[in-house]
Amino acid sequence: MLIGQVTEQCILYSALDAYVRHFSVAVPADAVAGIHPEMANCALRMMQRNMQADVACAEDCEL
Repeated sequence: MLIGQVTEQCILYSALDAYVRHFSVAVPADAVAGIHPEMANCALRMMQRNMQADVACAEDCEL
């Protein structure tokens, strides 16, 4: 599970790093923060679509 700041950079690249190493990725959308809201939302959608990340509220994320 990835939580932290700069969704569109740090979280996105960490998710990609985990994905290429065959780890399951979960990103609680309410536990990350972006610099630019539109880009952060795009990054969350990219993780969900391209990396099969579980993007949900923290209490609903599963690995």
